[in-house]
Amino acid sequence: MQALFEALPKEFVSGTSFVDYKTPVTEVLENIRRLGAVVVLKDRQYYGIVDDRSVSRSRSLQPLKFSKSFPIGKLARKLPPLGPETSLSKLIADFHESSAKVLPYMQGSKITGIVRRSVVLSTILSLHMLSKLRVADVMSAPVISIAPGANLAQAISAMSKSNIARLAVVDKGPAPGILTAQDITDNLTKPEERMPEKKNRSFSPANIQVSSVMRSPAYTISHDRPAEDAIKRLLEKHISSLIVTKADKAVGMVTVSDILENAAALTARTRSNVIVSGLDEYTKDYEQQIRNEAERLVSRIDRFQGLQADYVSLNIKRHRERNYEAHARLALKQKGTVFAHAYGYSVESVVSALIESIYDRVKERKEEFISSKRSAERYYGEKE
Repeated sequence: MQALFEALPKEFVSGTSFVDYKTPVTEVLENIRRLGAVVVLKDRQYYGIVDDRSVSRSRSLQPLKFSKSFPIGKLARKLPPLGPETSLSKLIADFHESSAKVLPYMQGSKITGIVRRSVVLSTILSLHMLSKLRVADVMSAPVISIAPGANLAQAISAMSKSNIARLAVVDKGPAPGILTAQDITDNLTKPEERMPEKKNRSFSPANIQVSSVMRSPAYTISHDRPAEDAIKRLLEKHISSLIVTKADKAVGMVTVSDILENAAALTARTRSNVIVSGLDEYTKDYEQQIRNEAERLVSRIDRFQGLQADYVSLNIKRHRERNYEAHARLALKQKGTVFAHAYGYSVESVVSALIESIYDRVKERKEEFISSKRSAERYYGEKE
C-alpha cells in the first residue's frame, strides 16, 4: 500500500489556540471543548497539549475541584510533533502510540497547528485498510458496564480502576446508554447552569444517578458488520466509541483506539508479527525483552493444531505513579481475536501476567474449536 509512505498532506493540519502554562484551567475549558485541544506554551516555547481527555482523566476527574488559579500547564502532555516529512503510516502509528485526540504539527522550529484524530480515521477509511475485517475482529471485549441506577462516584471509581474513559450503561436487554468521562466532566464543570441541585452545598457525585447523565440511546453496531461501517459511524456521529451487540446483548465496544491499533498493526506487520507500544523513557529499555516474550507466545500458539497467530499487539503504560497497565490483542488467522488486560507493580510482572492470560484464552478458544468440530462430526455421522 504505497500511499501509506507518502508525506502528510498540508490540508490535514488545523488551527488551534495557544495558551500560557500559567493560564487557569477554568479559563481554558470552553476552548478545549470547542476546539478539541489547546497548545500550551511555557516561556513562549512548546510545552505540551491539553485535550478534553487530559481534563477528564485528571486525578480528581472533577473540574469542580480545580481552583481558579490551577494552571493549565499541569495537565499538559508533551506529545511528539508531526512535521512535513511525516508519512501517513507514521501518522497512524503516532496516534496509536500516544492515544491522543490531537497531535501538534511543527513547521521548522515552531508549532503551527494540530492534526486531529478524525483525519486519521478518514485516511484509514479512504485507503480501505480494514476492509477485510468485521466489527468482532476489532472490538474490545468483554464490555465494562454499570447500571443506570448507580451514581457518578461509582462510575468514576469504575473508570479509574480499569483506566478507561467510558462505560456501557446496561440494565436489561440492549444497552440503553453510554457514559463517558467527558460526560461527567461536562456535567460537573458548570454546576449551577447544568444542574440546579448543585447549588446545594451537600451536592456530591454520589448523589447523581448515572441515568441522569448518560447518553441514551447509545450508538450501537452489530458484531458481524464490516469494520469500515464502524469507522463511518464514528465519523458521522462525531463520537469515539460504539457498543457492539449480538442478539440484542452488549458483547463489546469498538473505539477509535481499537481502529487505530488495528491499522497500526497492519502497517507494522510488514516488519514483524509483534507490535509493542506505549513505552516511555522509563520503560523503553524493556522493549526487546517484551518482544522476545511475545514471540515465544506466538511460537507456543502456532503449535496448537488448527490455530495460527496472525499478530500480537501489546500496549504497556503507567497506571498511576507506581503501577503498570498492559493490554494485548492477539489476532488468529482463522478463529477471531483474543484480548487480555493485566496490572502490576513492575513491567516484568505485568507482561508475564498478560502473556499467560492470552495463552489461557487461546487454549479456551482451541477447546471450543475442537468441541464444535466433534459435535459437527457426530451430527453428520448420525445423518449418514
